[in-house]
Amino acid sequence: MPIVLQTTDYVVEQHDWESGPNAQFDYPCDKIAEGLNVVRTGNTGLLPLLRGLREFEFFRFYAVDLLASCSYMPTHEAPCDLDACEIDPADDVPQNMRERDENEYEFELDSWGRWDMPSDYTEYFDMQLTPEGHTEYDGSRIWRFIHRKLCFQLELDEPANRWKRDFNRAVGGLHASVSAAIIRAIGETDEEEALAQYRRRLRDEPGAVNNLYFAYMLSLNAVSDMKERLTTCNFLGEGPEVQPLMTALVDSDVLKNPAVMQAAANIREQTDAGLAWQARLRTRDLLRIMNCVQCSLCKLHGKVSALGLTATFQVLLGEGTREGDESALSRRRNNPTSPYSLHRVEVAALITYTGKLAEACAVVERFREIDEAAASVGSAEQA
Repeated sequence: MPIVLQTTDYVVEQHDWESGPNAQFDYPCDKIAEGLNVVRTGNTGLLPLLRGLREFEFFRFYAVDLLASCSYMPTHEAPCDLDACEIDPADDVPQNMRERDENEYEFELDSWGRWDMPSDYTEYFDMQLTPEGHTEYDGSRIWRFIHRKLCFQLELDEPANRWKRDFNRAVGGLHASVSAAIIRAIGETDEEEALAQYRRRLRDEPGAVNNLYFAYMLSLNAVSDMKERLTTCNFLGEGPEVQPLMTALVDSDVLKNPAVMQAAANIREQTDAGLAWQARLRTRDLLRIMNCVQCSLCKLHGKVSALGLTATFQVLLGEGTREGDESALSRRRNNPTSPYSLHRVEVAALITYTGKLAEACAVVERFREIDEAAASVGSAEQA
């Protein structure tokens, strides 16, 4: 069944439970709607590849400062004392990874995002040993701040500002992926409650599912743009094992589909190079607001996902990433906004984030089927 697309103009609705305003939007191109359905049906082939990639050390370990200060709101009012929020640092971190991350760290004033600085408070965490789940932590303040303060708000109905709506849609997709992870975790023990949460958090939340698929399309566009680097990288010695899965991913029919690639084409065409700083400002703040999350597990996954979204925009909107000649290619390798300049942690976060979106889309399809089956049973009983 094709996805039913929203066709209304941009609308802001208030939701007390979690999200604040969430973007609804009209699709400026029929190919976007087609691309959403291509990704929806093609995700079953991509998901095993992304799961396999995320098992390798290159994509598992992230150095995070869980004690970094929050600059946006008081945190003493919403402390987290839930056992489910606590996580333990990783013990066996490859030494060459530590050295690579330390050597690559740099502070750029106008960067797309600033990852945690190596320090005595920064510890490595293994994403495979600290999976995303339902901790019962209330992140509503964080999401309201993101949607109301970090996302674009003014004159979004202007044709020249469509790219700002695309940005908001991508952030909404990140939010939807977190909701899907919560639903999946609840569903492991209580499918009925998970179905109720699916209806509340995704099905009935305006634009949530479409935003999720749109964010997934954007991340797949970024992975496609990274093809040359991803298929030649040695992944800190894991290259021979990683490359078969990575090659299958970047060469998949979904990533080659013109309708899927249209998502990035639209945002590139809409975004004037002189306005990209507005997106960079917001991706930096998106990473920083994650320091205000008081649940350690949520903070870890929030930071990695935010960095993945940041890397997506850096690849898609970075200056000079779409030139084709060899001299331009040489310049790109030294261009801080090119795919070749992404650090190890950014490349890893891009794949991890894409995998999270793929998992979230699978959750949507699972509970969409359960919901439709329940509706059919209800209709039959009424008849």
